[in-house]
Amino acid sequence: MLNSPRRRYRGIALLTMLVLLAMLTIITVIGARLAVLEERMAGNTRDRDLALRAAEMGLRDAERDLLNTVPGASRAISGCSGFSADCGKSTPVLTDDGLCYSRDGYAAPVWQTTDIMSAAPSVPYGGITQATAIAGVYAQPRYLIECLPKPDGYHYRITVRAQGSKPGTTVMLEEIFTPGER
Repeated sequence: MLNSPRRRYRGIALLTMLVLLAMLTIITVIGARLAVLEERMAGNTRDRDLALRAAEMGLRDAERDLLNTVPGASRAISGCSGFSADCGKSTPVLTDDGLCYSRDGYAAPVWQTTDIMSAAPSVPYGGITQATAIAGVYAQPRYLIECLPKPDGYHYRITVRAQGSKPGTTVMLEEIFTPGER
């Protein structure tokens, strides 16, 4: 009875089950990793959206600053008066007024030569307009305003940098704003 069919197939069921169990384990681990990856992607997308909304709010805050629509505001912007090459870092009253101007033009845009997340020369969200702070962001958005003279008036380039809830999530927006064209 040494060569009976029963003896030859004795361990095949165990081997088959072990192979199926190993395959099932691999599929489960891959599924768990994909779920974690999708969760991270969703969180990063939410954080980027938060930073984008904060940057948009920073643009609107700078526009309010330019249009002088804030009751009791400490400054009135008219043309390029009050704008300086050092972006207001030397202004005696306000150390970070963020108003930038150069008659000869800059070698590079100011936002590329200045860390606009630092205290000066940029303006923090609500710094001039007294707007309520944005909840949930790592730091409040900051902006610079550059005066760009044109033959029939002025344009202003507003550059904003905002962060989401994490310090590494940043969004920069820039717009050319002309008062009266809205």
